Amino acid sequence: MAELKFENANERKVFEEVFEELPQLIKTKCKGYDELYGYKLNFKDEDQQVVKKYYDEEIAKHLIFKICKAFQFNKDQVTQRIVDVLNWRREFNPLSAAFLETHNPELEEVGVITQYPEESPNKRVVTWNLYGQLVKRKELFKDADKFIRYRIGLMEKGLRLLQFQSDDNNYMTQVHDYKGVSVFRMDGNIKKCTKQVISIFQQYYPELLWAKYFVNVPAVFSWVYGVVKQFVDEQTMSKFVVLSDGKKLSQYLKSAPSDYGGKQQGLKEQNIQNVRPTEYGLYLLEKQNNEDID
Repeated sequence: MAELKFENANERKVFEEVFEELPQLIKTKCKGYDELYGYKLNFKDEDQQVVKKYYDEEIAKHLIFKICKAFQFNKDQVTQRIVDVLNWRREFNPLSAAFLETHNPELEEVGVITQYPEESPNKRVVTWNLYGQLVKRKELFKDADKFIRYRIGLMEKGLRLLQFQSDDNNYMTQVHDYKGVSVFRMDGNIKKCTKQVISIFQQYYPELLWAKYFVNVPAVFSWVYGVVKQFVDEQTMSKFVVLSDGKKLSQYLKSAPSDYGGKQQGLKEQNIQNVRPTEYGLYLLEKQNNEDID
């Protein structure tokens, strides 16, 4: 098992307490729901056959460690966030959004997932959001729930490509391409969807983002960003890069597609489409389907 990287004895103590109390927390606060990003967290499930088949202690510990890290090992905050995340996943069912549901084909054209083994560990999995295409079809934003389910599904597929057995390659890089977008043409529905997605990511996907690149950004966005830089701490700023010229992305991602100044093939040719759920995720989805039929 890859060793967890604690800074001090207190961090280790909090983590060990949270992990040991996890089964009871899942039972009493989450109605027994124990899935996170497709992996099983409960090592004391009443159905021991399920535990033996689907539980991986190494992955479970690294997932809980990430949440501890996100909240500076404050036990109360960590415990509450675990409860919030698992209950949200039970109700929203992001695995279904990723692997069962059929989304609008035009929405499917907006998101792309790529993987670059030659990149540094935390830059290997990249999700691309081509918002310039969406703004041209504003009617796609009228049903916010459909857009949100599509966008969360894309996130879950990207997470499936991460390796959670260590602390070194379990982050994701995001690219938001605003080519063709004008801040003045963004109507209320678009802004509403954007705010909801940002809120969901902040609340239910902690400590997963390595870097976010905003490319082909209109000049007005760059100006606003320049002002914001004065009020954001250095650690947060280090994850955000705004580029008015998308071709400059290759300076940050050496494996960038030719569309973005790199030497690789075009972005759409790199798109990974055959992402499959984890074994436990597939088990839960099949169980859900059987219950729906009954």
